[in-house]
Amino acid sequence: MAKKNSIRNVYNIIYRIISTAVIALAAILLLLYICGIRLYHVKSGSMGELLPVGSVCFVSTYSKYENISTGDVISFRVGKDMRVTHRAIRVTAEGIVTQGDMNETPDPDPVTKENYIGKTVFALPYIGKALAFFHTVKGIIVICAAVLLMFTAGTFYKA
Repeated sequence: MAKKNSIRNVYNIIYRIISTAVIALAAILLLLYICGIRLYHVKSGSMGELLPVGSVCFVSTYSKYENISTGDVISFRVGKDMRVTHRAIRVTAEGIVTQGDMNETPDPDPVTKENYIGKTVFALPYIGKALAFFHTVKGIIVICAAVLLMFTAGTFYKA
């Protein structure tokens, strides 16, 4: 009987740690969203060491287009579905001219107020690879299975 209680106690500690971490992460992401911060996964090496492939950019959508200056790293839409994060190299009357740090030429079209998303405030390298997995069918299955397992285990295996 003592061994069963010992296993149950270890399980309860692990369950509390994992559930607390999940709730804390969800609260942080919600707070970031409320504060206008959007997370974008870097999929190309155009920004070199500053934003390596697999990084996650934290982009402030509250940064005003009018306040962008040369040297700022901004995110913007290209076409309907693509988002790009590059450095502002010039601000002109036509828009913001951007270029990836590793690219030899500026981007073909200037960023305008209409396709501007926001300014990158910081980035975490390589975290995006894990986040990208959770956007796949396998990743969604893993999330659903983990939530179901935590819920079931928490309901039926409490001390």
